[in-house]
Amino acid sequence: MLKATPAEESGRRFVYIEASNEALDIQNEIVLSKALKDSAEYYLKYGNIDLDHITQIGAKSNIKDYHFYEIGKPIDVKIDGTKTFVKAEIYSGEGSSVERANKFWDSLTNQTPPQRWYPSIGGSILQKSEDFDAEAGEKRVLVTEVRWTNIGFSKTPVNANVAGVATVPIGALAKSFSGAGFDIEKALEAGYGTDSASLTGGGALRIQSLHRKPVNYWDFRESLGAAVVDRMIKNPGAASMIEFAVNQLKLNRAKASEWVERFMSDVKADLKRRAK
Repeated sequence: MLKATPAEESGRRFVYIEASNEALDIQNEIVLSKALKDSAEYYLKYGNIDLDHITQIGAKSNIKDYHFYEIGKPIDVKIDGTKTFVKAEIYSGEGSSVERANKFWDSLTNQTPPQRWYPSIGGSILQKSEDFDAEAGEKRVLVTEVRWTNIGFSKTPVNANVAGVATVPIGALAKSFSGAGFDIEKALEAGYGTDSASLTGGGALRIQSLHRKPVNYWDFRESLGAAVVDRMIKNPGAASMIEFAVNQLKLNRAKASEWVERFMSDVKADLKRRAK
């Protein structure tokens, strides 16, 4: 196996992944981004998304119905310096073939807090070379050629430096993938609680919340929702909302990214409930 870095668009379910970043993994190896770039076309044509690489090892391990562990397929691959990003679609529907895909998606979108999943790249290593890290004073192995066929979502990735699976393009992911399939402004105006006159309790204070640092997620949610509807954020998307949270609401970037992702998931879940 190789090493491993949800938004709904028109009813389709997508996740965004930092698949690799040339960090040294626990096996003292580095997968070069060029190796993944050279195999990206192959992966997009023949590869899949599964849980814990079961579709890759299931036959040899005598795992029953191992093909049902496949939960999605890659849609796009982007290389940004040493980082490799992947946009993938998670299967949807009914029946045993998508049961695990539906449970995986629910774990990200229908529970609070969402579960953490991390990506790990699967395939064949075709070529390696040794390199000496002068700063660390030790040898390391560079993976220079691969046949990339799989990304497995796991709780324990081999590369501890990759980010978790995201349901919206956050931070560096936003540079590579656009969230244009989901109009956050229209979604809020369509039914999210953003009219102060119709709110009660803490929600009625959302305008005042814009003038101070939010003390919790719910305070933040009302402040950000108000800012979007009042058009204080131009072209609202993950990246612009994070910048607003950092610059105007005075959150640190890590917390801003976490809460913006949760905010977008909340809005989508609210719209889904209202549509039923």
